[in-house]
Amino acid sequence: MNNFCDAIEAGKILNCSDRTLLRYRQQDKLLEGIHWGRNPGGKVLYNSELLSQLVTCGGNINHPDHQRFIERHLGDRPENQPLKPGRKRAANLAIAAD
Repeated sequence: MNNFCDAIEAGKILNCSDRTLLRYRQQDKLLEGIHWGRNPGGKVLYNSELLSQLVTCGGNINHPDHQRFIERHLGDRPENQPLKPGRKRAANLAIAAD
């Protein structure tokens, strides 16, 4: 599921304009790498799931419920998953067989 949206959709979620979104980013009311980020082309994208949850917390990024939601979101990211034990590479097996 794609959780990212553009400024138009983010504005609908937060019921604000794109200028207000920019101000929220500048004032750290929306955190880079959490609530928003840039795609490789430089376009700002917003995490719609986190924005929707932020609305339920009254827009307070420090609300305990929102902090728990952020922690869970970050923990679910692939780069934060523990490495699974893997098998030896085929090249290593071929060398061991010699």
